[in-house]
Amino acid sequence: MKWTSAILIAGVLAMALPLFFGGAGGPWLDSWFAWGTVRPVSNSPGLLFSLPIFGVAAFGLRSFFEWHSG
Repeated sequence: MKWTSAILIAGVLAMALPLFFGGAGGPWLDSWFAWGTVRPVSNSPGLLFSLPIFGVAAFGLRSFFEWHSG
C-alpha cells in the first residue's frame, strides 16, 4: 500500500469514527477520546477530526500491508 492510499483511508477513518459516535454532541467529546480531536472547520457544529486515529491508522495500514506484500 502506498502512503497516499494509507493517508486517504486514515483521513476517512479519522472523520468517520467521531461522527459515528455522536459527533460534537455525543459521547466522543465526553470521554478520553476527545484528546487530540479537533474541529477542522470552526463554524461546523458536528465535524470532528481525530489526529491520534489519523496517525495510528496511516502508519498501521502502511506497515501492515507492506509486511504482507513483502
